[in-house]
Amino acid sequence: MNDYSDEDLLLMLKIRKFELTLLDLFSKGLISGTTHTCIGQEYVPVSLNPFVIDTDFVISNHRGHGHFITFTGEIEGLLSEIMGKDGAVCSAVGGSQHLFYKNVMTTGVQGEGVSIGLGVAWDLKRQNNKGISYVFIGDGTFGRGSVYESLNMACLYELPYVIVVENNSIAMTTSISDNMSGTIENRVKAFGADYIRVTSISVNEIREQIKEAVLNVRENNKPLVIEFVTSRVASHSKGDDTRSPEELEIIKKSYWYNILKESSDEKFKALEQIANTEIDNILEKVTSKKEVAFV
Repeated sequence: MNDYSDEDLLLMLKIRKFELTLLDLFSKGLISGTTHTCIGQEYVPVSLNPFVIDTDFVISNHRGHGHFITFTGEIEGLLSEIMGKDGAVCSAVGGSQHLFYKNVMTTGVQGEGVSIGLGVAWDLKRQNNKGISYVFIGDGTFGRGSVYESLNMACLYELPYVIVVENNSIAMTTSISDNMSGTIENRVKAFGADYIRVTSISVNEIREQIKEAVLNVRENNKPLVIEFVTSRVASHSKGDDTRSPEELEIIKKSYWYNILKESSDEKFKALEQIANTEIDNILEKVTSKKEVAFV
């Protein structure tokens, strides 16, 4: 528990509860389309939260609810968006994957964020406001040429650009061992970008590990790639998981939530109750709203 402040742990628990709520709503037929949850990876955006300031811009992907909640704090508006209710952050036209609110956007188009983030980084440097462009991608996105084009230009023009790789070792249903030759580290360093490999799930430990490199981006426009070696506890979308029961069992045992829950810490239980109550109350409020009318 010492690895997480109450504030950080509460945020992680809220993200987890939000994602579980979405899966439940889908199972009941109350949400259309699909969704991709970040269960297992909740700690990643929370770890980065102190390093994202008002002049920065964040670009996420199809698995972006945790990023959106962390960097905007807008839970009710996001749920309204996904459920097509009044108060939706994007008038209910963005849904689960395509969001734009304040300084955060998400896109369901594979590899699109890195190119957009590159343009944002160029503009932030032009403004000279010490802003950083953060882009979240998965390991599977390294199969897209836009990643390499963007890294090349970011390093060539010395842009304030951070790519955060959530490497959960599986792209949809394909293991990284079946689709990637070499390593992410070697690919990144070939362009001259800084690189950090994060294996910890401790928020405080992660912040200590990355703080100097992030500061170097802000002060000296040095592009950086942070690779989080993480695990996706949930399926790719809602039920499309090809991993074996044995592999899933190992993943669940290393899940931060399960580790902390097994400790039977009273503070953890109290924080989880607060998180669950808040999300349940938001769900009740959003459910009672009128549906967005499209004309």
